[in-house]
Parts: sequence; structure tokens; C-alpha cells
Amino acid sequence: MKLRQKRKQSQTPFSHTVEEQSPAGSSVAGAVTKGALWMIFARLADRSLGVVSTLILVRLLSPADFGLVAMGMSIIAVCELFGQMGLDVALIQNPNAARRHYDTAWTFGVMNSIVTAVILVLLVVPAASFYNEPRLLPIVFALAVGAIISGFENIGVVAFRKELHFNKEFLFVFAKKLAGFVVTVPLAFMLRSYWALVSGIVVGRLASVCLSYYVQEYRPRFSFAARRELFHFSKWMVICNFVNAANSRGADFIIGKIAGAHALGVFNVSYELSNLPTSELIAPINRAVFPGYARKSTDAAELRQGYLSVIGIIAAFGAPAGVGIAATADVIVPLVFGQQWTEAVPLVAILALYGVIAAMKTNAHYIYLALGRPKVAAGLGVVQITLLLPSLIFLCMRYGVVGAAWAYLVSQAVFTPLSFWTLFKILDVKLGQLLQVLWRPVVAATFMFALVRFVLPSSPFEAINSSSALAHLIRAVITGAAAYISSLYGLWLLSARPVGAESWILGVVQSTTFRLQGKVATAFGR
Repeated sequence: MKLRQKRKQSQTPFSHTVEEQSPAGSSVAGAVTKGALWMIFARLADRSLGVVSTLILVRLLSPADFGLVAMGMSIIAVCELFGQMGLDVALIQNPNAARRHYDTAWTFGVMNSIVTAVILVLLVVPAASFYNEPRLLPIVFALAVGAIISGFENIGVVAFRKELHFNKEFLFVFAKKLAGFVVTVPLAFMLRSYWALVSGIVVGRLASVCLSYYVQEYRPRFSFAARRELFHFSKWMVICNFVNAANSRGADFIIGKIAGAHALGVFNVSYELSNLPTSELIAPINRAVFPGYARKSTDAAELRQGYLSVIGIIAAFGAPAGVGIAATADVIVPLVFGQQWTEAVPLVAILALYGVIAAMKTNAHYIYLALGRPKVAAGLGVVQITLLLPSLIFLCMRYGVVGAAWAYLVSQAVFTPLSFWTLFKILDVKLGQLLQVLWRPVVAATFMFALVRFVLPSSPFEAINSSSALAHLIRAVITGAAAYISSLYGLWLLSARPVGAESWILGVVQSTTFRLQGKVATAFGR
């Protein structure tokens, strides 16, 4: 594998100083841009496998199967969250991280995995009683094995992101995803049971550990030498992880308890489908720009400009992706998942809009971490959960699983302005500066939504065969893409071509075109 590194005398992923390892000065922006593209490519490759897997699994397994595994993973998440201190983030944020920091982070990861397993053994019976699902007992025990395994992953792979080696990060992420895929899908055909999902999770974690030692020759040792330094940063990351777990797993507990495994399975599959475009585009961008933010954290003006550029790109790609899913939900769900999943249509539409709003504020989290202020990120997360959980309980009890989707959308719509207001104070961003990079993608996406709904027929798609639904979807996608691109470009021209996401996209397209032309000319001997 090309990813395998040459062994250095010190066997560390940081054999040289940060300045020697990494692009300096103006080249950092280029490295971050290239890294963002690598991470998008990695995420697309990763999720392409995930989409293929989901398309197969939803036709082989029932919603209750997905719900049972989601219940088990929610229990695992609760046990793991207090031990997940974001030590990888602390390593990236610290420009002077040395072996003792990496070894200490790895040691606490191993300890956390063992403690997690012990807690799971103690909680498995009460958890099964809480959900009234005795089938959870063997599922949780199997997932506990995976939790122990994952604690031994080589901490050295963090250096791929820290040193902006995103091509290596891509190969590592894709390889471990592929391992889970080749186990889950064949087992689903053979077993037609939730055990295919469980086995895929455990094998995926095992593959991740094995690959981490193959692709990175750094060998961690047990150590507590840097515990004080890491804990100073990471104590707030524990709160952030608690908030993230409550945000991502809160629905598992609440919907699973109130509405049962079937409703939870419908919600989780709907959430994954509806947030697929936004999360798969935005998450890799955030993952790639964080090291760049950390390197520029001492230059407020450059950090502010970098944030505005990134949020513009997020809006340019995220807004049409999420709005497009919302506009075509009644076609995509029965076509992709089958008629037995049509109850997911309103959930997909609502959660897709939630994903667009959530994507707009996610990047601010990495600004706070880059500035060494995880306390701010933790505080905002607590506020977000305070808004979400009560509304989730109330609306789920009153309106079922659709009410849960509305709870996510409404709470996010209320929280996002507060998130921006906090960022304005810390980064000295003006409202006008933010609106300048957001308004064109938002207006263009709104126009796209209206046009797509106009070209789609109003008749229910339960009565339309697959080929007809596919034709409608293709027409909607072409119409939506043309409407968004043309309106975004037109608004950019009317705005006197400001520097922003549009100019960056044009630059990427032009440079790619020139390179292709050069290769063609070389191939024909010109």
C-alpha cells in the first residue's frame, strides 16, 4: 500500500518540527484547499459504499432491524462519551505535540475502551428493560467487543491530518470502510437479520485497528507523561462529546422508548438519507480546514477571512444539496428504498432542511477549537441540547416520529442565530460580511426548490412504477442543477463578481480544464 511510511529513527509521526513538516506561510492555504478536496473525495468514496450498502440492506432487512442496532449503538455511545476527550483534536491544536502527548492520548484511549466494556456489562440488562427489548442483550455484548477493539487504534494516524497529509488519511478511511462493507452485505443476504449490521460494525472496528498499525509505523507506548497538558484542553471536549452524543443519539433513546424499534429505524434511515448530501460535503471540508485554522489562530484577520471563505463554499454546495433532497423526497424514498418505506417521505423532507441549517453553523465549532477555546463550543452545545431534547420529547409524544423530525428542524432554526452571534463577538465578524457570502446560494437554492416542485407531478408516487419515477427524478435533478447554477452565476454577476465561493469554483474549473487540455495536447503530440 502506498500509504505505508518509511521508518524514521524515532518512529514518531512528528520527527521534525511543525515548520519543517508542513507548508509554510502562503502555501498553507493551498495545502488546506487540496486537503479539503481529498477529504471530500474520501467522504464521497466512503459514503458511496455506504449508499450501496444501505440500498441493499433496506431491501433485505426490516426497519425494526435498523432500530434494534440503533438502540444498541445508543447504549454504547452513552458509555463511551465521557471517555472521549477529543485528544486527537488536542494533538492537532497543539503545535508542539511530541511523543509523550501521543502516547498519553493512546493510553487513555485504551483505558476508556476497557472501562466502557465493564460499564456495558453492568448496564445491558437495565437497558434492555428500558427499551423492553430482550434481543438487545446479545447485540450489546457483541458491540462491547467492538468498543474494546477500537480503543487500541494507533494514535499516530492523527499525524496525517496534523501534517496535512490528507491523501494518506483518505486511503486509511476508505480501506476500513471497505472492510465493513464486504462483511455486512454478504451476511445480510445469508442471515436476513440485524446480526449482519452488528457484524459489520465489529469487523469495521477491527479492520480500523489493524490498518492503523499498517499505514503508520509509529508505535505508541503506555504513558501518562502529558496528562496535565492534554486534560487542560480536553476537559471541555468531554462536554462537547456529551452534547454531540445527546444531539446524535437523543432521538434513539426518546423515539425508541416512545414509539418503538420500527419508528426508530424509519427515523434513522430518513436522517441518513436526508443529511447525506450536506454531511458528506461539509464534514470533510470541516475536517480538512481545522489544521489550517489552528496554524492561523494567531492572525485574527486571516482567520476571519478564512472562515468567511469556507462558510461561503459550504453554503454554495450545502444549500442546493439539502434543498434538492427536500424537493424530491416523495420521489427518492419509494424509488430508492421501496414502497414499504413511504412513511419516511415527510421525515426526509423535514430533516433535509434541518441539515442545510445545521451545515451553516458547523464550521464555527472548529474556529473555537483552533483558538483554544473549547469552553465556548461546549457552552453552545449545552444550549443546543437544552432546546432540542424537550421539544423532541413533546413533539414525539404528540405527533410521533414526524414530530421528532420537526423538533430537530425547529430547535436548529432557533439555535443557529445564537451560534452566529457568539461567533461575531469572538471573531469580530459583521452580520453584513456573513450575509454577503450566504445570500446568493440561499436565494438560488430557493429558486431551485420552487422550480423542481413545479416540474414534478402532484400525483402520489405510490401509483407510479419505478421507471416512471426514475424519469421524473432525472428530470428534476437536471432542472434543479440548471436552475441553481444559472441563478447563482447570474446573482454573482449582478453583484459585480465579488471574491467568494463562486470565484473559487470558477478558478478550480478553469485550472482543471487547462490541465486536461495540456494532457490531451501532450497525448496527441502537440
